[in-house]
Amino acid sequence: MKFHMILMFPALLFAQWNDATVAPAAQPRALLGGQASYFRISVHNFEDVYASRWGESGGGFAGVRVFGAHYATFKYGVYRQGGKTGIHPTTGEEMQNAQWDEKWYKIGLRIHPAVEKKWGSYYGFGLGFFDVKEAEPFSIFQKIGEGSGDPGMGTGFYLELGVDYFIMQRLAAFFEMEISSGGTRGRSSFEAMSVGGWLFSLGLSWWPF
Repeated sequence: MKFHMILMFPALLFAQWNDATVAPAAQPRALLGGQASYFRISVHNFEDVYASRWGESGGGFAGVRVFGAHYATFKYGVYRQGGKTGIHPTTGEEMQNAQWDEKWYKIGLRIHPAVEKKWGSYYGFGLGFFDVKEAEPFSIFQKIGEGSGDPGMGTGFYLELGVDYFIMQRLAAFFEMEISSGGTRGRSSFEAMSVGGWLFSLGLSWWPF
């Protein structure tokens, strides 16, 4: 029994040391990351033209510590969706030729407390800018056949919540949930009229220094 305990002691000591030192030794000054996501757009009449509210998305972020555990953060993302199957009943247009192209630019504040071991969590909020383009003559903003024009840059806000797990001292895997809201063409940025929505992401973050 004592012999087994002697053998186990170095392993336990190493496990505790490893667990304690995987996270950054001090509050990092910067962070970078990329993610693969699944997004659900909020705008209520989206499926009048497009295949689904749900779709894949990709993006990245960068942040700089401004004080304490607070990081000024810039986020970027893209979301694209094709048209649904069928012919439009009044214009005769093939709906599959529709194309939704949306880009997000978000600036905000992320609060990421110091990580003592492997697991950490964070939350953040800020402003969102939504650049939306549609392939003519399709549009959810006006009747098909009248041309889509350019909805232009919409504005809104976002909230984020995430957890991360440090694989190495300055490299972490994370899961993040974000809700955003944005309006274009003078529309409200809330819920049924919003080109924002729910975003569920998996990714990697790097803490360079």
